[in-house]
Amino acid sequence: MSKDLFGNEIVIDEVEEVKEKKVSPFDLAHDLTSKERYDIEVSESKSYKKFLLNRTLSYHPDVLDFANKMNVRPDLGDKLHYDYMHYSIDKKRRSKKFWAKSKKIEHLEMVKEYFNYSNQKALSALSVLSDSDIETIAKQMNRGGVS
Repeated sequence: MSKDLFGNEIVIDEVEEVKEKKVSPFDLAHDLTSKERYDIEVSESKSYKKFLLNRTLSYHPDVLDFANKMNVRPDLGDKLHYDYMHYSIDKKRRSKKFWAKSKKIEHLEMVKEYFNYSNQKALSALSVLSDSDIETIAKQMNRGGVS
C-alpha cells in the first residue's frame, strides 16, 4: 500500500471491465420462440440485429407474419422490436431451423469463366462435360504465377 503526503494509506479501487457478451441471432430466436426468459439488456446490445433475427424467425410458418410486419418497419428501435416479438410470438417448442447453405460444386467457377455462362448454364454444362474436357479447360485456364 502506498501513502499520501499526510501518511494516510491510499486505497485504490480496481474497476473490472465488463465485456459485452455476444449473442447470436439463432440464440435470440430460440429465446423468443420458447419464452424461456425476457432479457432487458438484449435490445440494448450491439449484437442485436433486427434483420438477422427476422430472417431466422421467418423459417417458422406461424411466426412469418410477425417477422414480415417488423421488416416493413425498419425504423423502430431495438427495444420496441424485441418487445413486439417477445409478446406476440406464441410459446411452443419449435425445431431450430437455420439458413440453408449452398453446395460448393467443384469446377463450377472455372466453367462459368471459360464459357462465360451463368450458374444454371454452367451446371448443365458440367453434367455434359467429361473429365478429360474439364482437364483441358483447366489447362487452358491456368494463368501461371504463384498462388
